[in-house]
Amino acid sequence: MEDIKVSVIVPMYKASGFIVECASALLRQTLKNIEIILVDDCSPDDTFEKCSKAFEDDDRVTVVRQDKNGGPGRARNRGIQLARGRYVAFADADDSYVLNAFEEMTEVAEKFDADVLHVSGAYVTFSRNMPVDLTELGSDELIKMQLDREVFDEPGLITGDMKERLDNWLAHYYHWNVWSKLFRREFLLEHDITFRDLSLSEDKNFCLNCLLHTDRYVKMKGFYYIYRNGVESLSRGKYTPAFLAKTLRTIFSISGFMAEVLDTSPFIKEHPEYTDIILDKCTSSLDKNYVTPAYKSVGREAAGESKEVSEVFMERFGSGWRYMEKLFFDAHDPLPAPETDGNDMNTYEFWEKMVEKYGKGAVIEV
Repeated sequence: MEDIKVSVIVPMYKASGFIVECASALLRQTLKNIEIILVDDCSPDDTFEKCSKAFEDDDRVTVVRQDKNGGPGRARNRGIQLARGRYVAFADADDSYVLNAFEEMTEVAEKFDADVLHVSGAYVTFSRNMPVDLTELGSDELIKMQLDREVFDEPGLITGDMKERLDNWLAHYYHWNVWSKLFRREFLLEHDITFRDLSLSEDKNFCLNCLLHTDRYVKMKGFYYIYRNGVESLSRGKYTPAFLAKTLRTIFSISGFMAEVLDTSPFIKEHPEYTDIILDKCTSSLDKNYVTPAYKSVGREAAGESKEVSEVFMERFGSGWRYMEKLFFDAHDPLPAPETDGNDMNTYEFWEKMVEKYGKGAVIEV
């Protein structure tokens, strides 16, 4: 097999209904010298067995199983360790890439000798009759979602001024999803950039770490990743006490992880005020998008009776956990319930409204 240009890492958990078609579509990329690394996170279904059988005779596909369930971050870290490609890319098990994605992306990455290639947009699925293989969808069934507030007409390096770079990151000029990007593998290894043990926002921590450590961060305009709507995931789960506990554990943990990343930056050491600004941005975003919706849906009574929720406060605050839990409930009770009924970006109803408003083929900024 010739030198591998891209290693596509796909964490899997209860992905039996999608993963074979997802991996098969990746193998149909016009860039042929790629490998697919499927990392099963101890799925309770037949995900691992199905993949092992489907790809047992294809040396382009590696299928491994984690020793214990650890979330998508740990699964991606395992994939990075196994990767042999010059660049690493990530996909979720129910999503896909357009078939010429990696050919066009690697051409730009190699032209600029990029450590990170960042694509400014992605496709969102619009069809209610969703095929398992998303590459079967026609252009009238996909929506162009512009993720960045600043778009380069031509590929180019982002600013080297760290203050401007962080200000732009805070303003969402660089989206922090790991998909629709290429990462030079040796760059990740050299700076020990890995995913931390978070159930949510592990992308944000990882991408900020990359942003702080390279002068070869390249942005390009385009739409290559295909994001599937309407499928439950860690960040799109049902609002239960268990999901509330998961969001609380993340918001309590992320500050420490983000601070560790920021402490490695010479700029942050000279401008420590940015630590508080960035941590406030991250925690407020998690609270607004995950914690508050989960709490308002579950309700104070059910949250207070939940052993899982109580354990999170015990872990965080020790003997004073009951008081801190009460403060949390008191602070969140007066907040309005988040809007629903089609205002959630992960629903068909939201995108139907967008198409009705802007028309098919429009580029929709979010």
